[in-house]
Amino acid sequence: MRLKIAVSVVRSRPWAPFLPRLLLISCLAWFGTAASRASDAVVRGLDHVPIAVGNLEKARADYEALGFAIKPGRPHANGIENVHVKFPDGTEVELITATRSADALSSDYLNWLKDGDGPAYLGLFTPNLDALAMVLRPRGLSLLSRDGVLLLKEQPSLRVFFSRRQHSPTDRPEHFAHPNTAFSLSGVWLAGGEAESGIVRILGGAPSAAEGCGHLGPAREVQAVPEAGFYLLPASAQLVPGRTIVALTISVRDLAAARRILDKSAIRYFRSENCREPAVWIAPAATHGVWLELRQQS
Repeated sequence: MRLKIAVSVVRSRPWAPFLPRLLLISCLAWFGTAASRASDAVVRGLDHVPIAVGNLEKARADYEALGFAIKPGRPHANGIENVHVKFPDGTEVELITATRSADALSSDYLNWLKDGDGPAYLGLFTPNLDALAMVLRPRGLSLLSRDGVLLLKEQPSLRVFFSRRQHSPTDRPEHFAHPNTAFSLSGVWLAGGEAESGIVRILGGAPSAAEGCGHLGPAREVQAVPEAGFYLLPASAQLVPGRTIVALTISVRDLAAARRILDKSAIRYFRSENCREPAVWIAPAATHGVWLELRQQS
């Protein structure tokens, strides 16, 4: 009852539309410290990141030129079409589009594309859904199932979902045989992503001494879970206002091989010369709205 009264009082204020997000950030900050000490993080890593694209065939060709093997998708009844860049650990970059507005999801993608191509959601790998619900419940948060993933019911505008990674029976070895030697989606760079990083924090993310080094400048904070890193940048690094995902880190086994493919395709890239782990950065113009970091890791 008190919360309802408070919301009604401030609704006339200019910042009232942002109140739900501000309340979420405050709650996450309050509970984050204790949860981050958990020895078994509920979030284990990344699941997949859907990149909304206006022209799916062009996006497919562009990612093949970057050295990725593409798994064909399938047409959906709601007009959504997709293809997949899949990795052996179950992580994925999904290229996705909507051909018509048939339901909430297809309409959401069409609205997103009005501001251009780019990552539309942050997918978090949460293999233990019971543990996920248990951590969220004391914070007044619950889960809503939609289109095969779980969302926060109380925060429908927060573009984060939870899933257990989708290993499909149609996956074939050739779908994972990327010529650029990529093998995992292992990091995400968030600009002004306090709410997203807060979710990671209460679900087991912990401050990390890992190097937040790269073409976008040093990260002001790095959070780690067992299988991924979250690199936090100021909101000024956003490529499109309001879009917090600005870069994805993809692990490769042989950076020299990845560079040869980029050179052959005449794709410009930037080398991270002064970082401990060698990497190259590919600009959003070649990747449909997001920086891609190819980082050599074993």
